[in-house]
Amino acid sequence: MASTISVEEIKALVDAMPGLGWAAWPNGDFICQSASMEEYTGFPSSRFVEREPHSGEFAWSELLHGDDYPRLEKAWLTAVGSQGIFDVAHRVRTGEGGFRWLRTAARAQKDSAGTIIYWLGTCLDIHDAVSEMQASKERERALQNFIDAVPVPIWAADEVGDPLYFNQALKSQVGIDAGNAEHRSSLTLDEVLSKVIHPEDLQSVSEALKAAFAGGERFKQKYRQVRADGSFRWTAGEANALTDKQGTIVRWLGVAHDIDDEVSAQTAILEREARLALIIETMPGLLWVSSPDGQPTYFSRQLEEWSGLTIDQIARDDVDTLTAIIEATIHPEHRQEVEATIRRSFETGEPWFRRFRQRRFDGTWRWLEARMEPLRDDSGRIIQWYGLQVDIENEFRAQESLRISQEKLARASSYAGMAELSASIAHELSQPLAAVIMSADACKRWLDSDPPKIEKARHSADCVVRDANLASEVVRRIRALFQRTSEERQIVDINQLVHSVTKLMADELKSSSIRLELDLDSSLRQLSVDSMQIQQVLVNLIHNAAESLADVTDRERLITVKTSASEAGARVEVTDVGRGIKDIERIFMPFFTTKSSGLGMGLSICETIVLSHGGRIWAENTATGARVLFTLDDQTAEISTKQHPEAFVVPASV
Repeated sequence: MASTISVEEIKALVDAMPGLGWAAWPNGDFICQSASMEEYTGFPSSRFVEREPHSGEFAWSELLHGDDYPRLEKAWLTAVGSQGIFDVAHRVRTGEGGFRWLRTAARAQKDSAGTIIYWLGTCLDIHDAVSEMQASKERERALQNFIDAVPVPIWAADEVGDPLYFNQALKSQVGIDAGNAEHRSSLTLDEVLSKVIHPEDLQSVSEALKAAFAGGERFKQKYRQVRADGSFRWTAGEANALTDKQGTIVRWLGVAHDIDDEVSAQTAILEREARLALIIETMPGLLWVSSPDGQPTYFSRQLEEWSGLTIDQIARDDVDTLTAIIEATIHPEHRQEVEATIRRSFETGEPWFRRFRQRRFDGTWRWLEARMEPLRDDSGRIIQWYGLQVDIENEFRAQESLRISQEKLARASSYAGMAELSASIAHELSQPLAAVIMSADACKRWLDSDPPKIEKARHSADCVVRDANLASEVVRRIRALFQRTSEERQIVDINQLVHSVTKLMADELKSSSIRLELDLDSSLRQLSVDSMQIQQVLVNLIHNAAESLADVTDRERLITVKTSASEAGARVEVTDVGRGIKDIERIFMPFFTTKSSGLGMGLSICETIVLSHGGRIWAENTATGARVLFTLDDQTAEISTKQHPEAFVVPASV
């Protein structure tokens, strides 16, 4: 790709050059002269660039001595045509009116592709040196020494290419003395090249130089050349033949410009460009670039392969490219919104983000997520837009499937909650109903006795009424739960609740040969609780403890109920001497049971009740059995069942 440079940049460069500078276009037309040169000659810059339209004569011919202009013009046009080095000595009229000798040299400035961008020249005032050279040979040698003092690495060889000398700049550069203007080099060409050229470049440089020497051709090549510190740096070497009036080669002159920094910079740029291209082409996304006004200018390879389209296939002179791409690729349901929002971003400079369906190369519509950001220069002006699209079809389908699954799960959870509620109702009603049946059966047996035992039958009938009322109370409380009505709590003595429960279960424990031991804290303060629910908790825990002692035969079957004060209220412990609890971390989960005939709801309901009273419940194994503990919070006196509608229902977090 050709580089470009403005006239202003060239003018600034020429003015910054030491001495008398000038510049010309690749075709030889002059661009400008430096301010110092205009001052030196008194020739206005406005005329410096002019050229006579018919004869083609340069306007600056007025500055030259009449004997010098044809030679200088020919040399200049030859250098332009051959892209060679322009180096001519001539006389020029100064601003004071007299003529002075100048040595004018110019080099073509090229880009990385070898294309000339412009010519850059400089003029050295050599009038005094020429005058002295014309006076004597000694002065001629002085002129040669003056030329050698130019701070450019220069070497010379005879007509066949044998080295003559290195000037001081070149000797300092390579650290080798190959002769000077007075003493011819004692080294052969091959010896010099082997000392200064990198081994990998030696053969190509040697062959090119010898071919130039043999054919009188210009030598020009880039290679790595040694430096005084032993390192190698990239160098641009050039050599031209110096001929006499008959055109016979009398000497070869060459220069060796250090271009290592330029080569390194170009290499770094190429490497960065290659890495960037690799990143863009391998990035797992669909990339595009748009101009500041929103017209797409680039599709990445992945986007072209995904869509099956290229910008060249869509862009037409009579159609807006952006509109054409949207119509060709975006689903009809999304086209209007996509075009409206993306054009708004182009107008406002705000980033853009959308999800829409786009046609893939195989004709299928797939969901994509697209976003776009502007690239701005230092002044904040948008240079271009970068866009990225990601195919999210699979993600979109997965989210849709997840949503459907969540809906099904929600329905299943509702069904499970109904099942849990049914199980809890059955669990809570099983004990009072069983007691009703037992008492009714006892009443029947007393009445069937001969003679009937009326008093005992009446007692059994009272028990039926009591247990039936208990079952009715359970049903009433469940109904209150669904109606979100509040249950009143009473200030009760927890120890009295323990006594009432143990009295209720005395017969059951006695029939199982279980001794119940109470360790009640007499200083325990009264609490505001739902006495019916706390009794249910105590009955469940003592009943479970009794069942755990069924297979204990090697020691006394003992259950201990202990109360004590806690920081927030009261603490109750039910301890047995059974075999311990398996899966202790799971026993409060709904429907988990270690008993073949259990529903797995008892401890779950106990946990719900305790939580509704601001407490907590947990279990632990001891050295001689197991213990279940729960606390009651005295701060729950104001809390109603309405605030805890989860009563009798297992919380989802358990």
